[in-house]
Amino acid sequence: MTAEAKRLALIGGGGFSKEIAEVAQMCGYTVDATYSSQPSAQVGTYRGYLDELLADRDAYAGVALAVGGVSRAAIQARAEIIAWLDRHALPCPPLVSPHAIVSQGVKPNAGAFVAHGVIVNVDARLGRFCVINTGAIIGHDAEIADNTTISPAAFIGGRCMIGADSLIGPLAKVLQGIKVGQRAMVGVGCTILRSVPDDAMVWPKLDSTVAAP
Repeated sequence: MTAEAKRLALIGGGGFSKEIAEVAQMCGYTVDATYSSQPSAQVGTYRGYLDELLADRDAYAGVALAVGGVSRAAIQARAEIIAWLDRHALPCPPLVSPHAIVSQGVKPNAGAFVAHGVIVNVDARLGRFCVINTGAIIGHDAEIADNTTISPAAFIGGRCMIGADSLIGPLAKVLQGIKVGQRAMVGVGCTILRSVPDDAMVWPKLDSTVAAP
């Protein structure tokens, strides 16, 4: 494949785009263009937003979603962009850092991102557009659903199920076999000892008890 055919476009112009671009380059892509709702780019040249990307689509081998899932609003924004990408059938390759350990039986789905220092254990399942950020550990047979962000240094135990559109905060721990529902938010450093329902928010100041959304 030619260098031109290996170009990758970024959606999102914030600091997280630099992490995505670095891993993309390590995976053999050229990254020189950013499409963002704000007229700024941390990587390459700012070229507009989604309408412009659609017009330029033939210039790229794929698209990487570089909007960080740092809040409920951000994860919803990611979900809307993912729906747009799906409607227009734009290819979104998974990006896995060569400095991550990804065990046998693990096949990241479209748009998934696995950062430096991550460990993904055997037979874990990584959904579409999930983010496994720096230094996170995913246990054996765990399932990370679509558009869920596992923040830096978080731990997901074996056979856990983390629902779609959720956020597991930095240094949080979800112990073995626990199910976290869809659209759940788990705060920094929480230890999850029982199942978390859909739309719940768990914060350290509440001693890791489940609060209403």
